[in-house]
Amino acid sequence: MSALRSYYYKLPPSLRLLGRKIYFFPIDFYEGITGKRSKKEPKKGDIYVGSSDFIPHGIRQTKVLLKYIDLKSTDQILDVGCGIGRTAVALTDVIKEGSYDGFDAVEKGIIWCNKNINKKHPHFKFKFTPIYNDLYNTFSQKAEDFTFPYKDNTFDKTFLFSVFTHMQVVEIRRYLNEISRVLKNEGRCLATFFLYDDSKKEEGTMLFPHIYDGYKLMNDKVTAANIAISIPLLNKMAKDAGLEVTKIKEGYWRNDVEKQEADEFQDIVVFKKI
Repeated sequence: MSALRSYYYKLPPSLRLLGRKIYFFPIDFYEGITGKRSKKEPKKGDIYVGSSDFIPHGIRQTKVLLKYIDLKSTDQILDVGCGIGRTAVALTDVIKEGSYDGFDAVEKGIIWCNKNINKKHPHFKFKFTPIYNDLYNTFSQKAEDFTFPYKDNTFDKTFLFSVFTHMQVVEIRRYLNEISRVLKNEGRCLATFFLYDDSKKEEGTMLFPHIYDGYKLMNDKVTAANIAISIPLLNKMAKDAGLEVTKIKEGYWRNDVEKQEADEFQDIVVFKKI
């Protein structure tokens, strides 16, 4: 698997997306002619992040939000890096009186969401934000300079699944500051990371051989491939942004964490605006 992942990262962004589409073409064709694909689910070849089943994964993520940040039907929520709507689809059964906003740097995901979610649920809104990421695109807009397209103190809750794991430290700093800006006072954010503590040896199914000051990279040629952040650096970045880390729940990517004991593959971090 690691060799396949390494080869995948060597491809240019456009070919990575095309490669997934070709790989999943047989099952997408079969599901299309047999009608076995849910109307709430895109083709597998169009799902450019994650490898698990679309609907169950979204439901699991929604349960995580309900459990850790007390998501309510009346909340105004922001999905940072909403992808092709995996979590949004499940959230349509939860957010009734409130509102949902999501943005992403891959346009085809936003097109699918607007066509298949927004038309049925107008209070679910999606925006395409052409931000550079060497895993997915070659846009010129840098995440480290990006301003979220929302007003100050707008959202009760915000969340990011597998977004900070694909960003550099300077970009994570910027996004934490923006999250703090758009959150209401006492608002909460849930995000997933790969975390480590230099005071103890930690082993997991993900390898980060390229070591830097406060972080480690899986691949130093594709810097957005995956990143692990030290817990002291995480706490400092949060404090600088006006946020407080209130909970860390370890994920089952770690060898010492059983899958049935964890809620997510990656480590869950909960922030509160202070």
